Amino acid sequence: MGFPSVCYCVILPQPLILVLQLLDFLRHAVLLCLSSLGLAAPPAADDHPAYAYAAPPPTPAAIKARLPAVRYADLLGARRAPPGPAVCAVCLGALQARHRVRELGNCAHAFHKACIDKWVDKGQATCPLCRAFLLPGLSAGDGDGELASSSFPFSF
Repeated sequence: MGFPSVCYCVILPQPLILVLQLLDFLRHAVLLCLSSLGLAAPPAADDHPAYAYAAPPPTPAAIKARLPAVRYADLLGARRAPPGPAVCAVCLGALQARHRVRELGNCAHAFHKACIDKWVDKGQATCPLCRAFLLPGLSAGDGDGELASSSFPFSF
């Protein structure tokens, strides 16, 4: 058959690749230091993924504050949903009219207050039933459904 006329790959020795990666890392570290001191303009987010600042995910306390607890009877009255056997997907217990529940912001699923509070305290930021984000403001860029334990936005 023969040798292809165009070769798109360049073969570099592994030590040379590591040295180039180290130099790139040092360049980014110096740029971040200079920009944090105000001696240089902050680099654009398009230059490197480390410069893309994402807002920290909400804390469990902030999520609980934005998801008010109501009586299940009040929630049914507001929804005008047909009455039927409703079940909390966390504990698999029946939701009764006297129970305190939290209705999630995106998917409108309801869970016992204590059950969803434990779920959020474990660091989860998605609905246990359908995996939609708990709050309407969250997006896929905020993580993989878990709350971050660190507030440091950069990763090298």
